[in-house]
Amino acid sequence: MKMRQINVAEIDLDVLAARAVEFHGHLGPYLVCGVKMGLLALRLLGSHGYTELTVTAETGVTPPVSCLVDGLQIATGCTLGKGNISVLGGGHPRALFRAKDKSVAIELRPGWPEKFAQMDGEVAAQMVQCTPEEELFTWRLLPSS
Repeated sequence: MKMRQINVAEIDLDVLAARAVEFHGHLGPYLVCGVKMGLLALRLLGSHGYTELTVTAETGVTPPVSCLVDGLQIATGCTLGKGNISVLGGGHPRALFRAKDKSVAIELRPGWPEKFAQMDGEVAAQMVQCTPEEELFTWRLLPSS
């Protein structure tokens, strides 16, 4: 069976965010962060997602931070059902992405969770969508183990 591939250069963020909302059930900042984080990882690793990638999220399973996981699934094609995404406890908006011989750790910059908590969720999500990756995230490339 041939698996689909994601071409990051062809992704329309608005369309993908709308797909994430359909999957997740509502718009929120952590959902959009997950989408943008996943796309950033695909680009940095040169991955086409789905079976070429594994993701370990450190969000835990408590909303709102855990909503990031649904965005990661939509953006990368990694799913709990395929077993190539896992969720660790911790409640941190960060994830480790592995593809072939490279890995990247991506984390939401400090201060953003506090901003989100003070805003309407949809307004915060729209702000995230318009904010450059460099302002939202920190990341570091790592050798794969």
